[in-house]
Amino acid sequence: MTGLPPELEDVSCNLCGERDGRVLFDRPYQLGSMSEAGTFAATTDEFLSYGRVVSCRSCRLAYTDPRPTREALLRGYGECVDESYVEQGTARSINGHLSLNTLKRFAKEGRLLEVGASTGYFLNAARVDFDVVGLEPSAWAARIARERFKLDVREAAFEPGKLEAASFDCVAMIDVIEHVVDPLETLREAARVLKPGGLLYLVTPDIGSLSARLLGASWWGLRPAHIYYFDRRTMTAMLEKAGFEVALVKSFGRIFSWGYWASRMRNYPAPVYRSILTLISGLDIEDKLLYLDTRDSMEVCARRR
Repeated sequence: MTGLPPELEDVSCNLCGERDGRVLFDRPYQLGSMSEAGTFAATTDEFLSYGRVVSCRSCRLAYTDPRPTREALLRGYGECVDESYVEQGTARSINGHLSLNTLKRFAKEGRLLEVGASTGYFLNAARVDFDVVGLEPSAWAARIARERFKLDVREAAFEPGKLEAASFDCVAMIDVIEHVVDPLETLREAARVLKPGGLLYLVTPDIGSLSARLLGASWWGLRPAHIYYFDRRTMTAMLEKAGFEVALVKSFGRIFSWGYWASRMRNYPAPVYRSILTLISGLDIEDKLLYLDTRDSMEVCARRR
């Protein structure tokens, strides 16, 4: 594609290398949106201008093409400030324990690295059993993790060769792999820093889920900062190519307030959305917590071969 803005680039399939993508959805980026740090916030309600999403005709991996350059993404994540993220702190702490419960089915102790540690809720849960380290590109989030939880969270991206090989027993990536410019390279680096038999734990939206298929272009998982979209098949294929053996794949539910869940449903059919808002308002439960598994996020555990 020619005539692209400087913050965008054409890409090939990250799994098989082909350049033959079938367009699934096309919602052009808003002009200049990649320069706005708020675009990269985890709690953004901006779902409608996520670019052109294609599916590789060869391997079926879904990804954004064209997509923001590595430089634009790193700049956006580095500058990102997301005050709304910590407003759900109690829920995020509980969700950290939910992830930890799954991870501990396969690993009980040792050194644990979290890639994309954000403000440190998962690492704070894991520190009871593990010696924890985090990497987080957002200066704001890394600072909160260090100051609030006294965690070793370093303001840095997960780049090849920066960490010692075979130095961790576990690597966690929770809602991260869909954001990185080269998922295969990222997973191979995770394999490199893991000890033989070490565990990778990750969570990512599932574009192959029923709700993703039913909602189509309005699915919450489609957003400007997401540039790869996995289903169970493509996630397994990429992990195997990166040197892992998949041990578990299942849906991942979370706890948030009723009000937060409602904000995620903004693009659902209007009658459904209005009915949910009316229910929440009538029962005065906006701040009450609700566990919900919409079955469109997947939780994966895989071992380094």
